[in-house]
Amino acid sequence: MVLAAVIITWANLTPGILVSSMNNLMDLLKSTDHVLWTCLEGMDLKPQYYSFRWLTLMLSQEFALPEVLRLWDSLFADAERFDFLLYICCSMLVLIRDQLLEGDFATSMKLLQNYPNPDIHKILVKATQLRKSRQIATGGSVTGIMIG
Repeated sequence: MVLAAVIITWANLTPGILVSSMNNLMDLLKSTDHVLWTCLEGMDLKPQYYSFRWLTLMLSQEFALPEVLRLWDSLFADAERFDFLLYICCSMLVLIRDQLLEGDFATSMKLLQNYPNPDIHKILVKATQLRKSRQIATGGSVTGIMIG
């Protein structure tokens, strides 16, 4: 019942909120890894091309069912689940950083639409590290990502 309520809530968000979430993801990446952000911007690899699916389907199409269940368990246990989803997406980008930096538009696009690293534990650990780093950088508790 809780799962259905969360999915319905996320699915019913207005398009403006989804666009804002994609922008927040890119702002988070920019503050986390400026070189990678610059590379993606330089290739004109817009977040709409890959993160739209990541965010609207809460990464359910990127991983096998056991990994999705582990991921969703972490998301639903987090009071700031939608913000944590952005950290997870950012960690996914950072974890394939080298491949993205080496690739051209087509290679990077294929990589992002068929995510190569199904290690959910590693992704969640990195997402948690990113959130803690941001909390330290902002001088305390961060309840939301609301960047800029």
